[in-house]
Amino acid sequence: MEILTIVCTVLLAVAALGAGVPKVTLRGPAWTALRRRGLSAARVRFIGAAELAGAAGLMAGLYWWPVGIAAAVGLLVLFGSAVAFHIRYGDFGNPDSGNNAWTAFALANLSVIVIATLLVTK
Repeated sequence: MEILTIVCTVLLAVAALGAGVPKVTLRGPAWTALRRRGLSAARVRFIGAAELAGAAGLMAGLYWWPVGIAAAVGLLVLFGSAVAFHIRYGDFGNPDSGNNAWTAFALANLSVIVIATLLVTK
């Protein structure tokens, strides 16, 4: 179970890092799509910073599990909010933006797995 915890935690941290960097730097298709939907640069940077903080917290959580759980819960809220955002815009049925919606859904589920495995292996 400990190997599963490490693998899932690192996978979620890398995904959060990969999602956060383009938002903080305001580059790439994520920034363009979010700007088109009315999100300000400050809000997109805040979301990206939260994703980066979650990634750092997950890695710290491999050494001290309460931090990892807090980070995973934070990312669950963040990615859950992303799922709600995509539902609001009908992205799950849209071939152009459906991949982003399903990615947010998968990362929210991965957050739940990380929380569960951290709790079991504590």
